Amino acid sequence: MNTKWLKSFKIAIIEEDINTVDLLLNEIPEFRRIDDMREAYTLIGEAKKRFESEQANIQQKMNKMKQAKKFFSIDMRESQFDEVY
Repeated sequence: MNTKWLKSFKIAIIEEDINTVDLLLNEIPEFRRIDDMREAYTLIGEAKKRFESEQANIQQKMNKMKQAKKFFSIDMRESQFDEVY
């Protein structure tokens, strides 16, 4: 079971499959071997790094979209003002 979980978790990290990672984190098996525990610990840390990085990228893109929306909102109001006068 532990080997299967570790393999599935590795694949989910590589594929950046957040749903599978989340599912597997909710089903962490009891590890009997210290090497398996260490590997799981390392993989969980790697998953955390990857998804935090992705979260930061998404936040940056959202901020850019907000800026663009604000810019176009101002631009639209100015063009409407120009049409009136």
